[in-house]
Amino acid sequence: MNAAHLHLLVNHLPLFGILFGLPLLAFGWWRGRDGLVRLALIFFVVAGLGAAAAYFSGEEAEEIVEHLAGVSHEAVEAHEDAAYYAFLSAIVLGVLSLGALLAFRQDFPRWAAGVLSVLALGVFVLMARANNLGGQIRHPEIRDEQAAGARPPSYDEHDEP
Repeated sequence: MNAAHLHLLVNHLPLFGILFGLPLLAFGWWRGRDGLVRLALIFFVVAGLGAAAAYFSGEEAEEIVEHLAGVSHEAVEAHEDAAYYAFLSAIVLGVLSLGALLAFRQDFPRWAAGVLSVLALGVFVLMARANNLGGQIRHPEIRDEQAAGARPPSYDEHDEP
């Protein structure tokens, strides 16, 4: 297994960890179920760990794919920039979630669940953007230029349709 494979294996973990954790947190917060809130926070801690694995395998994955046909340097750079902020925000969410799990062992305060809900929603948006931009590296069908009817990057003028 190489870094590109590892990157592909873990890059959705933060997105789906937050996606599954957010409804648990919201429902647990709304119904006053501390067990669900704690489970959601565990999802967020795992999402932070997954974000670290995805981020730190990304540079080596870039080295592997940057020379492949059809890979756009601009797409790689856009993904890398978005991934940096998504990674940082997921780490903050994971650390705060772990801190909340340790600090509030008895009763989980509603205000803390509310703050973490808002933060998790923001991290989800950043993660979704980074994942979408990463998908555009090897999936030309989701690139903006494809939707606009532009030629794919690997189009050769000598290959007339």
